[in-house]
Amino acid sequence: MPVFAKEKLVFMALPKTGTTALETTLEPAAAVVLRKSPNLKHTPGFRYEAYLKTYLAKCGLANLQTVCVVREPVDWLGSWYRYRARPAKDGAANSTKDMTFDAFVAEYAATDPAPFARVSYPPRFIRDNDGQVMVDHLFQYEQMPRLISFFEDRLDIKINLPQRNVSPRNDMSLSATTRSALEAKFPQMFEDWEAARRT
Repeated sequence: MPVFAKEKLVFMALPKTGTTALETTLEPAAAVVLRKSPNLKHTPGFRYEAYLKTYLAKCGLANLQTVCVVREPVDWLGSWYRYRARPAKDGAANSTKDMTFDAFVAEYAATDPAPFARVSYPPRFIRDNDGQVMVDHLFQYEQMPRLISFFEDRLDIKINLPQRNVSPRNDMSLSATTRSALEAKFPQMFEDWEAARRT
């Protein structure tokens, strides 16, 4: 999570939205960077509002705007599925190596998901404790050039983005039944992604 003092921006890193390379590129321009530990790097909106925002304001960094990337929900889950299917996860309770993507998504939409399907929930990441969207600038992962242009304008820098943190390819087919169950259980995920297109 880079914080840009002069430009009054905070870049919130929702997991699995392809922002690692961008964050690395932006780090030299940041006044503060929370990284390494996933709990720091991926600080969600409700935690930022409850703790970090107040602290930063006391340090003279008030009226900061927040920026975040959201990804099409099925594609976002696909990134988690591929990440957990890599060899480093062999034998772990959350490995997805020996299952289909359809089974993974069906379990994610279940009432009490198994460990392998317990991943974050994007709407919770971009909302405060009252459930209100707290992110000032939402961008779709699929429209990354818009985000890069935004940062180039606000930070007055040129960004050449390397590719990092790429998960292995897998069969990503999804049945209509499973997709319908996902949409019915988590409509807000799809609504937030659509809303990001309009910001």
